[in-house]
Amino acid sequence: MEKKRFLAGSMSIALAVTMFSTTAFAASVKFTDVPDSHWASSSITEMADKGIMSGIGNNLFAPSQQLSNAEFITMLVRQFYSDKLGTEGGTWYAPFMAAAKSANILTGTNVGSNENLATSTINRYDMAQLMYNVLKAEGITTSSLSDTSKVADWSSVPSTYQDAVSVCYNMGMLTGVDNKGTFNGTGVMDRAQAAVVMDRLLEVCSGGTSSIPEKPDGSTSITKLDQIAGGHGVVEADGGFFFDSSKVAMGCSSLSLKTVGYNSVAFTVKAVDADVQVSVGHTREGISIADPTRTYREILGVVPAGSSKSFTIDCSADEGAVIFVADNNHINEYGFSDIFVECYLLDLTIS
Repeated sequence: MEKKRFLAGSMSIALAVTMFSTTAFAASVKFTDVPDSHWASSSITEMADKGIMSGIGNNLFAPSQQLSNAEFITMLVRQFYSDKLGTEGGTWYAPFMAAAKSANILTGTNVGSNENLATSTINRYDMAQLMYNVLKAEGITTSSLSDTSKVADWSSVPSTYQDAVSVCYNMGMLTGVDNKGTFNGTGVMDRAQAAVVMDRLLEVCSGGTSSIPEKPDGSTSITKLDQIAGGHGVVEADGGFFFDSSKVAMGCSSLSLKTVGYNSVAFTVKAVDADVQVSVGHTREGISIADPTRTYREILGVVPAGSSKSFTIDCSADEGAVIFVADNNHINEYGFSDIFVECYLLDLTIS
């Protein structure tokens, strides 16, 4: 396959204000929120070095930030179809959408049917379809699954996506999110995962079979802020986290995790000088935002002042989980506390 050159020059200047600037990087790029220990560090660096992805500003990459349809299409166009880029205006992504349409790689996707979805978060079905379309357009030999039972949720894969899912799964570009082989086509992807998936696609296009993991296997210890999806009042301390009162203006403290593809979260709370109520907010996977049952909060227990207690959360049905810690002496009418308390959260692992 002939390698396509990346867009540079005036177009890169015009789009430099976006998170997907077309500037080509001459040297290896390092982001402050992607340490060498980050599971996707190698792929993120590779994508930045190739000019396929860039940071969001201030030397940050935002690896846990969700990816839109337009952003992934931009990545594909930069690598394969930069020669089709025009000067369409209106939005930063208009030239990339037009180039993708010209290359006929939007066929079978939601955004291909409705370009108003360009800024909506991309799901795994459409990511698979886009890559499948690129493979066909580039004349890459593909191979499908000989046994679809390897995909635990194959029966729920829409017929319109089955060819794409079968090829991407079999060739290692987009595989299962758990050890059961669940594809989770309606699940969303973040920037770190997109970098890895794109790295896999390039490996396949070069004649190989991808061996790059989509996410870390087994149990992962979480000790750094760049490993979590977000937090309120959280700082790193003692090989784990501390909820610092000086970091919170109001409300209780929290720590957020992305849990798609994982089954459980385990951690220990060490109370300091107040009883700590520990609760968790679940965001259920595959449930519409408009559905009130999509999120719910449960109380895990109370940790007396000066003591420690361990907890395990079942997150197998969640796309995200938020651990809340609050002063147990201030319970509201719903049974929860929303008053800040200082404590430690240690031995945090996800598996």
